[in-house]
Amino acid sequence: MRERLCIINRLMAEEGTLFVHIDDNELGYLIVLMDEVFGRANRLYVTTFKQGAATGHKAINPGCVTTTNFILMYAKNKAKWKPNRVFTARERDKRYSQFISNIDERHSAWQVSTLLAAFASHRGLTEKEARSELKEEPSALDDFVTEFARNVIRLARPDYKSVSKEARGYIDRSKTSPEQVLHLPREGYKDFYFIRGERILFYKDKLKEIDGQYVTGEPLTTLWEDLLSNNLHNEGGVSFPKGKKPEGLMKRVLDLSSEPGDWVLDSFAGSGTTGAVAHKMDRHWVMVELGDHCTTHVLPRLRSVIDGTDSSGVTQATKWRGGGGFRFYRLAPSLLEEDKWGNWVINQTYRKEMLAEAMCKLEGFRYGPSDMLFWMHGQSTEQDAQRQLEIVIDDN
Repeated sequence: MRERLCIINRLMAEEGTLFVHIDDNELGYLIVLMDEVFGRANRLYVTTFKQGAATGHKAINPGCVTTTNFILMYAKNKAKWKPNRVFTARERDKRYSQFISNIDERHSAWQVSTLLAAFASHRGLTEKEARSELKEEPSALDDFVTEFARNVIRLARPDYKSVSKEARGYIDRSKTSPEQVLHLPREGYKDFYFIRGERILFYKDKLKEIDGQYVTGEPLTTLWEDLLSNNLHNEGGVSFPKGKKPEGLMKRVLDLSSEPGDWVLDSFAGSGTTGAVAHKMDRHWVMVELGDHCTTHVLPRLRSVIDGTDSSGVTQATKWRGGGGFRFYRLAPSLLEEDKWGNWVINQTYRKEMLAEAMCKLEGFRYGPSDMLFWMHGQSTEQDAQRQLEIVIDDN
């Protein structure tokens, strides 16, 4: 791993980020190794990733059931690292249980009711009928809150010592006029509304746009428990038991650390999840794989992404419809090999054309054999650059 990490470190941009997925068996050793290669100051986070649940054969054994792995994050240069702000979806905050029915009127005339009463009124039901309906379809209230988020509120007792002197004055006044809503405008910040000594909080401030939808959201933490591997075996149309990463996991790391047009490298391509997600998110990508997965998994998966026939994973979240392309390269064998006496000799698998191309590369030439002069196999990169320059000048 050390040699690989050193190479990756050299390849990374100064503002780049490295993510490594690891289990608890090697976590401690890998942290020490990566601290050595990248520098302890460039360690960003150790994120806990929930991969499963306490079910199945593992749950039969005594002791703890392992359900998590870890994502190590390191920056090439933390001083230049600029992450994006990412939010994750959460369940509805049930503390927001009140509703302002006439939110568009002046605050002094606001009428506050319970959330259940507002839901019942909206559906044309009694509160008893509304309770019965919500037992059958609990998500209906969540949808109602999302739709009318600017009307849904809760009261919170502010930290009296932490707010400004002006805000404390409004808090004191609201206590003496318990039925009146007081409004404190604040330039550059959200306005304050007070009633009975408490601040009014609006549910609309909890909604975040995640994958094109407004849902209850909170800032990304170091506990990733919302990316369970449900239906993972169907993603990408390829089977890769115990080795396939969820597309949602790859989308999260790219959301956090990259922008459209950036380059993404995966030196262990596996089933091709990184390339598939990067392509759907309009990133450039490079993947490396030494096994047969290149032809059995990666190629068919990426072809379906480009053809627009892959509807799995993050396709809907990224609004992917197909397009683009890629190039597939095979790594040539080493030019030199040891013979049985320990001498370094030209690899016997190299044909004369391969040897000529290899030598051109080593000597700084661009391989391009002439159809007329058998001895001319290439052109120097400086000459090539000069020729391109002359063509540009002529065109102008």
